[in-house]
Amino acid sequence: MCEQDASLNLRRRAVQAALGEAPFDLLLTNAKVIDMVTGEIRPADVGLVGPLIASVHPVGTCQQASEIHDLAGAYLSPGLIDSHVHVESSHLTPERYADVVVAQGTTTIFWDPHELANVLGLAGVRYAIDASRNLPLRVICAAPSSVPSTPGLEMSGADFHGPEMATMLEWPEVAGIAEVMDMQGVLGGSERMAGILHAGLQRNALIEGHARGLSGNRLQAYLAAGVSSDHELTSAADALEKLRAGLTLQLRGSHPYLLPEIVAALKQLPHLSSQITLCTDDVPPDMLLEKGGMIALVKLLAELGLAVPDVLRMATLNAAIRLQRNDLGLVAAGRSADLVVFDNLTDLNPLSVYSGGQRVARHGAILTPSKPVTGCQAPRDTMQIPLRTLEDFVIRVPGLAAGRARFKTSRGPASPSGVKPRLRFGTAK
Repeated sequence: MCEQDASLNLRRRAVQAALGEAPFDLLLTNAKVIDMVTGEIRPADVGLVGPLIASVHPVGTCQQASEIHDLAGAYLSPGLIDSHVHVESSHLTPERYADVVVAQGTTTIFWDPHELANVLGLAGVRYAIDASRNLPLRVICAAPSSVPSTPGLEMSGADFHGPEMATMLEWPEVAGIAEVMDMQGVLGGSERMAGILHAGLQRNALIEGHARGLSGNRLQAYLAAGVSSDHELTSAADALEKLRAGLTLQLRGSHPYLLPEIVAALKQLPHLSSQITLCTDDVPPDMLLEKGGMIALVKLLAELGLAVPDVLRMATLNAAIRLQRNDLGLVAAGRSADLVVFDNLTDLNPLSVYSGGQRVARHGAILTPSKPVTGCQAPRDTMQIPLRTLEDFVIRVPGLAAGRARFKTSRGPASPSGVKPRLRFGTAK
């Protein structure tokens, strides 16, 4: 059966199940659905057909299903969407990363693989795409624009211009241009950045921003170039100026110290904009495992005083709108059955996670570990540097044969253990 026929058949089965003319594949009963449109929390049963939500209906009104999961009054939310992330920062392969974050309730990410691209060029982006297939995590890829991040000041394995951007945007897995870090190039009209932005604008692609420190006419000019989002927030005033300018904000978990003042400012607005999304950006592996990625950010924002349904809307429907994905972000008929079940709205512990209509995680653990994609080899031997010895790390000071460095500090010992660090000195060569 061709792909189009399969899709038509799936939709027809969903229609029939919603009408009560055929059984659901899976029925989730006794749920408290968190409605991201109205803000209500209401009891409902949710019927699934394959990877689709076929019906959200009153409790007990339909019992025809091949399988039933009783949620016993638990809270049902769309799966969390990470609107900007660098998976490489986790130091995990895509399949291992997927297993970790899906168990935490994240079912979709917008991945900017710019570290891979800076080493491997287009081949690095292809690896990110190919290694993300057949995972319980929906991976939408962004075309890295920051290759290199600071032109002329670093050595990288590639240099992306307009043609490379156009190539990536032709790949169906790529939905937009990743964070445009070369702000000065944009504002100064550099040929390189003009070509990159033009490639995106021609295809009506999303263009992510990196507008750290931009304000006033410089911020306006940056938006005029075609950029439409930003995660580089520096203060509450900065966040409000960017929101008022029309940017989609991406509140990020990697800079939690800014969130209290930003939340306080957002709570003073007449309403919470649909242009506020959440992202992790960079999460090291220890933090990802111990505290979580998106789920840790959701919990923090709730602790700071935002209503849980509002935070979840930022992490689901708002993100789906930003990514232009009408199949995501709602517990509603016709949407993808990517769902997370929470025990309560205080601790926000994921009891179960559904991806594509299948239960893939329970009680914070993946049910079936993901396997690497067959034939997709992770990059190796990318460090083009000779082996080093201990002598290579000796600091050479002219006229000094041996010595010891002393560190002064007014804040206690120079290291957590109380042992002051020493530097070995040798004669200069």
